[in-house]
Amino acid sequence: MFENLFDNLKEKIQKNQEKKRLEKEDFARMQREVDFQRKQIFEDEFKKNALEVAKAQAKKDAAKLSGLQKLRATNRARNLERAETGNPMSMFSKLSEYTQKNMARRDENLKRTEEMRSTAKQMVQDKKVINPQIRKPFQPSGFGNKLNG
Repeated sequence: MFENLFDNLKEKIQKNQEKKRLEKEDFARMQREVDFQRKQIFEDEFKKNALEVAKAQAKKDAAKLSGLQKLRATNRARNLERAETGNPMSMFSKLSEYTQKNMARRDENLKRTEEMRSTAKQMVQDKKVINPQIRKPFQPSGFGNKLNG
């Protein structure tokens, strides 16, 4: 009889433990789903906000600039407002490429300028070595030495 009672208690404890384990697994699964949905919503909102920020920046640039620059900025703003702009991240990648190209061009210009300066220095030094100017010591003009006669 005690064995039967112990077996029943043991089974109840095991059932309770199994039930708690299943509840924990269900809770963990639901938490993962909620986290995934939260992440998805965040990414969608981030994309929307990034596009809005780009539009606002384009409008701000258009307001500041004048002439041809203003025309380009307004065209950029108009293009961003179109529905077919697609992924705003592509704009950021294009901006990144543009920046990298500008930086590379700047580095090339700096190198070229440095080469030109070093070449000019070398030419000046070579000219001094080849054609040194002979300086005569100071000679009085002789205004006081003229004979009146």
